[in-house]
Amino acid sequence: MKLRWRLALASALAAAVSVIVVIVAAYLITCRRVESALGRFDGYPDRPPAGVLAGLADVDDLGWPFFAVALGGLVLSGALGWLAARAALRPVNHFRDAARRVATTRDLTTRIQVTGDDELASLARSFNTMLDALERSAKAQKRLVADASHELRTPLTAVRTNVELLIRGELPPEDRDDVSRAVVSGLEELTALVSDVVELARDEEPAALVETVRLDELVRREVARAARHWPATSYTVSVEPSVVRGVPERLARAVANLLDNAAKYSPPAGRVEVSLRGGVLTVRDHGPGIAPEDLPHVFDRFYRAPAARSLPGSGLGLAIVGQVVDSHGGSVSAAPAPGGGTLVRLALPVG
Repeated sequence: MKLRWRLALASALAAAVSVIVVIVAAYLITCRRVESALGRFDGYPDRPPAGVLAGLADVDDLGWPFFAVALGGLVLSGALGWLAARAALRPVNHFRDAARRVATTRDLTTRIQVTGDDELASLARSFNTMLDALERSAKAQKRLVADASHELRTPLTAVRTNVELLIRGELPPEDRDDVSRAVVSGLEELTALVSDVVELARDEEPAALVETVRLDELVRREVARAARHWPATSYTVSVEPSVVRGVPERLARAVANLLDNAAKYSPPAGRVEVSLRGGVLTVRDHGPGIAPEDLPHVFDRFYRAPAARSLPGSGLGLAIVGQVVDSHGGSVSAAPAPGGGTLVRLALPVG
């Protein structure tokens, strides 16, 4: 039963009980007083004499009993209403206790037991859903920090070691040049890794930056950029006009990561095919493809397949793609392409 109906019935029951008690008490008091007034005429069983009315007129002290009964009825009504409200709103105490426990202990595993289907049960389910989302977010943040610290440790150690070698000045000139280039390369790797981690730290797209985006034009710009960055790879482009709502910079980053990833795994002088139809972008390369056991993890943070660990990168490129697409209400998937290679499909809501 809905909470409002339970409260209404409880209040009506409390009022009805109070009224009945007042009426019965008033009736009993009146009868007692009348019997007391007529007690002196017990010798006249058939009908009382004319003086009976005069005797009843002497009953003039009924005011205070009625006042006491009415006051008692009000007190009884209030007590019954308080008990009914307390019983109906008892689940609110569970919400209060759960909120205090979460605020005090920061334990996001706390949940409220849900029974029934009234408004409070619906509120409890929403409260549990909120705690589920907060728990997932907290775990994701901890996992990101742990993974990032692990990934940063290796390039930082390499840069530090090379810088110490340069400071000592004991290297021959040819080795010094190699170490200097290694330091620059390590710093570039660290810069890219920090930039990727910052991208992944975003939970959602700022509403103020969302606008209408011509996805076809954005794809053409990113293909032109990728062609300059990967001159040994050829791109074939087939796009149709498509309009989506989103943050242009974030969408451009997602498309750029897909194109760079396809070029990185393409053979020398390989070809990458790019197609856009109705808000669905497909990027297909002709590389070695992705092993079946690696397909479910390619969009995970810092995941790198065994065959790709010798290549440059931090394993965050496709994770950023997945996060951007998810925040824009779309979907992304990777699958083996017919004839070899990998086909990545990115779908965004159009309009």
